[in-house]
Amino acid sequence: MVLLDAACGKAVPPPANPALTSLLAERKFEPHACYTGADSPEDKPPLEGAVNNAIRDVAAMPSPVERRAVQDRLQQLIRDVDSFATEDRDEAYRYAIRIWRAVGLRGESHLFAVDDARVLAEPC
Repeated sequence: MVLLDAACGKAVPPPANPALTSLLAERKFEPHACYTGADSPEDKPPLEGAVNNAIRDVAAMPSPVERRAVQDRLQQLIRDVDSFATEDRDEAYRYAIRIWRAVGLRGESHLFAVDDARVLAEPC
């Protein structure tokens, strides 16, 4: 979405969402608590790209965001990571829920057959 500045007619990007900006800046698919990192070094760039593209796409949505539009974009993220290792998919799924929450949507995302809290929970 691009806004026009009434004073000078210049295109102005939508205001930044600090939570999404922070998510975008994070190093992704790095080892932490219960996750050992991307299954292979070759997998990390496409996994990061899929998550970062989803964050950028959601950040570019007009405010207030439409629940269904965010849900559709996050379902695309889920499809984008479908061929990766289980642990990497799980990590991407956690990012999907974090994006959902960062954009300010409340309630369950209904992206998965289990509730969002369970998706976010680390398995160890």
